[in-house]
Amino acid sequence: MKRGNRWVALVTLSILLTTAMTAWARSSRPAKSREDLTLPPATSISVRYTQAIRAQTDRPSDAPVPTRQTGRWGASSDLDRFVTDPDALSAASALLMDAETGAILFARRHMEQRSPASTTKIMTALVILEEGRLDEQVVISERAAAVGGTGLGLRRGQRVMLRDLLWAILLKSANDAAMAAAEHVGGSEEQFVARMNAKAAALGMQGTHFANPHGLDDADHYSTAYDLAILTRQALRNPTFARMVQTREASLTVLTGRNGKVAKRKIVRTHNQLLGQFSGADGVKTGYTSLAGRCLVASATRGDHQLIAVLLNDSRRWVEAAALLEYGFAALGGRVSGVGVADEGSADMLKGEGG
Repeated sequence: MKRGNRWVALVTLSILLTTAMTAWARSSRPAKSREDLTLPPATSISVRYTQAIRAQTDRPSDAPVPTRQTGRWGASSDLDRFVTDPDALSAASALLMDAETGAILFARRHMEQRSPASTTKIMTALVILEEGRLDEQVVISERAAAVGGTGLGLRRGQRVMLRDLLWAILLKSANDAAMAAAEHVGGSEEQFVARMNAKAAALGMQGTHFANPHGLDDADHYSTAYDLAILTRQALRNPTFARMVQTREASLTVLTGRNGKVAKRKIVRTHNQLLGQFSGADGVKTGYTSLAGRCLVASATRGDHQLIAVLLNDSRRWVEAAALLEYGFAALGGRVSGVGVADEGSADMLKGEGG
């Protein structure tokens, strides 16, 4: 082959490879129909934290959490610059709270009302734990079986223990399980939601209103980063809730067939990528809808301190949650001098706005 022809062939091959890689990168983004996708395990990297943040622009929107073997995310000065400049965050709303004292260590537009997606299920689980009996058997209704989005694939007439439905709610974020449990505990979805709102009022969640137990988008379904932190702080005081949200996998049973004599085993796995990857991570709940964007309520404990991070509508929720938590532990240890609290933004934001 002549030199000119070889050159043309090489250029053509390069273009084809570039096109293929671009298409692959686009196809690797999470599908809208899934609340979350399980991604490959994170690998240790030695780049500084600020480099890791910039690198996210070239990564899938929900890429695995970058980690370091040292447990730190780069020099403390990098963390200071990031956290004391709230506008550097990708999250539309964010909050970092000390779970023991309720002190706010960082906030950005934390009082703005937004669609909370499946972080709603923190309240669903709390009401179930406080008012339900986990050893009771729940008969799946047609309404519960018909709920869309992520689910267990439950069918009308099947029977599941309330405890198993709770595992499915907190780990798999199953919408059908949330509806079935709500109907069983509350008598109906509407009555259960009324209890959710009553609990929210009792906790002082003034920027919150629930319209359903699963978190699918509804104009009358909204919360704030601050309220979700208050809710999570309360929920983590329940030993069963705290144990469940830090569990990565659970097995449950669905009884089917005539008179429920056929037992089907199902394995549910958490969507929380911080568990097992971030030092001290112990919960709590992910969420995603097209309106809400990617949401995360994360908690971690080191020594005597437990922190709660809330990020709403955040395409880089894993890396930013880890950074906020690292910052919080450093601040509580006296190694960070300041915290950043951003402007609250408009108080007239539409209820249910996803950001």
